[in-house]
Amino acid sequence: MRAEPEELARLAQRYLDVSKDLLETNRALQGDAPLSTSDFGVFGGLLRNAHTVALGEAGTAIEYLIAVLETDCENLYRVVFAYEKADQDAAASFHKAGKTP
Repeated sequence: MRAEPEELARLAQRYLDVSKDLLETNRALQGDAPLSTSDFGVFGGLLRNAHTVALGEAGTAIEYLIAVLETDCENLYRVVFAYEKADQDAAASFHKAGKTP
């Protein structure tokens, strides 16, 4: 099976773009003004604490997803470079042997 390096590079860039968007969104969510206990009514203290924990857990999950996307992006770029190197080596081999591709 052969993949097109240009398509893999575009996919890697999309992964990187999505990870940057997630990072910006996560920072905005974490930086929002904290809600006061009165915002939650009668069960204010309990609900505010649950909200804070949920927001923290969501932030951690988003950070993990960002790390996965960035790692996948790097791996896709490695594959792109490997394809390009293999193509260059094959072209040099053909040239050396006096063949034309």
